[in-house]
Amino acid sequence: DAWVAVVGIPLAATPGEQTLNVTRDGIAATVPFTVKEKRYPVQHVTLKDNAMVEPPADVIARIERESAHLKTVRSTWREDAATSAAFTLPAKGRLSGRFGGSRVLNGKPRAPHAGLDVAIGTGTPVVSPGDGVILDAGEYYFCGKTMFIDHGNGLLSMFCHLSEHTAKVGERVAKGQAVARSGATGRASGPHLHWTVYLNGVSVEPELFVAAKQ
Repeated sequence: DAWVAVVGIPLAATPGEQTLNVTRDGIAATVPFTVKEKRYPVQHVTLKDNAMVEPPADVIARIERESAHLKTVRSTWREDAATSAAFTLPAKGRLSGRFGGSRVLNGKPRAPHAGLDVAIGTGTPVVSPGDGVILDAGEYYFCGKTMFIDHGNGLLSMFCHLSEHTAKVGERVAKGQAVARSGATGRASGPHLHWTVYLNGVSVEPELFVAAKQ
């Protein structure tokens, strides 16, 4: 009997009092909330190709183009009356990298980990965690072969380091349907699946959407 809005809060949000501006029936209101402090683990990763840590000058323009494109993709909003946030894991395996962990790549501090890593061999089928539409499929410098699934209403999944796309852009996919195969493309220390969940353009913890029994 009520509307519920779920909003992603960036990892970079400053702990403390924050506000959310809400407009309902033309009336604006401010809703206060508190961002609590949370400590995430530090993960040290060794990459054989140091160009994936400190890119050479001749690929900087490519990285900037891809960054702008990916920002546009992850900010997509598609109205959907049937969006479900009850996800299944897109692959089963050891969880080798959790959301929020500080990353140190070849001794160089980098941005916190914005997704969930599942350690699986190259070529393992990757399934859609929920119903949706394939929004984007490409190959990017850091992310390698990548796929976005639009689950509707600002909720997206991104898969990185794939070896193959098996579903096409624009295709409607069902929860549990195979859409890609895992790999080690892009900035990866070995074969695995990287899964990021975006909510209104902000990366949020994927495990929040997955039932604990999985």
